[in-house]
Amino acid sequence: MITSDPIKASLLAAEREFPLEPYLSELEKVVNIDSGTEYVEGCHQVADFFMERMKKVGLAVTRLATEESGRPILIATNTTEESYDLLFVGHMDTVFPEGTVAERPFRLNREEGTAHGAGTIDMKGGVLFMIYLTEYLMKYHPAYRIGIFLNSDEETGSHESKEVLIEMGHKTRYAFVFEGGRKRDQFVFQRKGSCKYEITIHGVSSHAGTAPKAGASAIVEMGHWITKLDKLKNYRRGTSVNIGLIHGGTALNVVPDCCTALMEVRYTDKKEMARIERAIAKLEKHPTVKRTKGEAVCLSHIDPLCANSATEALMNQMKSYDVIYQKELDQLSELGFLQHPDSRHAMNFVTAGGLSDANRLALCNIPIIDGCGPSGGFPHNENEFISLDTLKKRYLFFTGFLPYLLG
Repeated sequence: MITSDPIKASLLAAEREFPLEPYLSELEKVVNIDSGTEYVEGCHQVADFFMERMKKVGLAVTRLATEESGRPILIATNTTEESYDLLFVGHMDTVFPEGTVAERPFRLNREEGTAHGAGTIDMKGGVLFMIYLTEYLMKYHPAYRIGIFLNSDEETGSHESKEVLIEMGHKTRYAFVFEGGRKRDQFVFQRKGSCKYEITIHGVSSHAGTAPKAGASAIVEMGHWITKLDKLKNYRRGTSVNIGLIHGGTALNVVPDCCTALMEVRYTDKKEMARIERAIAKLEKHPTVKRTKGEAVCLSHIDPLCANSATEALMNQMKSYDVIYQKELDQLSELGFLQHPDSRHAMNFVTAGGLSDANRLALCNIPIIDGCGPSGGFPHNENEFISLDTLKKRYLFFTGFLPYLLG
């Protein structure tokens, strides 16, 4: 709703102004709980917090535990139907070990308009934000069928929780993943896929001084693999190849009979992944060092998130609504709505190199937008923070856009 009347603009601000103080109070509580992926007990404590918070909103919450590790999964909904208009996705785990909160508890810097702490931007802040958004939608648009999915193994690939998420995705019209927004208020519409390999080279052991010719160096053969694989990078097409860990040999005077390496490939185009697979097969079939044998075993493979036609249509609707949104920001900024009004930016979408649960949802072939949470900086870093202004902006955007989207 756009109005030239400042009184009406004030009413609009009151209705859709983000409840910052209650949010910050709750954010401090949940950030000050250690919940690294490997700290399962802490993940359950965070799940307790979010479960009670969603019940207060009026959502029906189901709590599951992954079979292998017992990590918590929360599913919440406001409908008894088997489908959703909107699916909101987030994760409760962080990358930080137990004890991090004692070293770096939640800290608020009102002068800079930031909140700091482990998981503020990745992504306890985004999870709490989408609960507040759901609360608004249930109050003003109760007919919308909303589903919420929260897991606690996302930072290690969501290998145990992915089937639950994909099942929900198949029942969904529109999916929004509330990972942190990118710089300049950007949303994410594509993410690279990831394929991890363990490469093992077997050679022939021999004394390096008395019988070097009798040996066949696995390390030298691995060196040939590494140089050839590294040349497969194509940054223009979004393809990266990284050999990150190597181990081989037993002693300085022994020709090594074994060498192992771990490699990760990131890509956006499936044709690029096929090109690399062909190159690996060729290396396996034609060793450079005679009497060595190499093998690359795929440890995990997560498909890329690519923009399908449905996602492109959703992006166009977001751009269309941005005209309305920018005018609302103009009005509300004059009323002191933003601490830093010059930080506003027009609607924009980017490709991200990192993985998220949006990659898992890609299999559902539904419209997906990622990076929907508030912006901040330094995820996976001791300086991690969330921006208070972007909390307000994202709330204003989604409380207006989602009704615009669903009519």
